Formats: sequence, C-alpha cells, structure tokens
Amino acid sequence: MAGLTDPNQSVELRRIVVTEKNKGYGQEALGLIKRLAFVERGAHRLWLDVKQQNSRARHVYESHGFIVEGVLRECVKAEAGFDSLVVMSMLREEYRNGE
Repeated sequence: MAGLTDPNQSVELRRIVVTEKNKGYGQEALGLIKRLAFVERGAHRLWLDVKQQNSRARHVYESHGFIVEGVLRECVKAEAGFDSLVVMSMLREEYRNGE
C-alpha cells in the first residue's frame, strides 16, 4: 500500500500476489486491506490499477465494490508489446454502505 499518510487521504493498493488460488486468501486479504485503509487509517479513497486482461483479479475487485474509473491505454511495456491498466477505486462511503 502507498499513500497511507497522503494529505488527500487517497491510498493506493500496489499489488496483491496470491500463489495458492481458489482458497479465498485474496478475498480475505482484500477485506483486511479495505479495513486498514478506511477504518484504521481514515482514508477517503482506496484505488488500484490492474492489467486489463487480468479478468480474474478484476472480478475479485469488482466483487469487493471497486468501481472502474478508466483505462490507461498501453502504458506498461510487456514482452509482446504494451499492456493497458484499468484504474479502479472505492470511496469511504461506498465501503461503509457495503459493510
């Protein structure tokens, strides 16, 4: 996580890497991260970016209430060219309403 002391109260979730799939570890970790950001640190906004083709991760984020804000087109150099990133976020009020 980055921006825990950001004066704009906007915290970035940099990366979650789960090596054991389908055990709920990613879901649980994301719930704890949201609690840390909104309850413990008083963030107004929690945001992240995810590779556009990573539908599995995007589904997890959407199921946790993250909203797509937009796409950073072909902004990351990859082996086969460039990848696009989807920017997603959740606001404190959305977190409270989803509890």
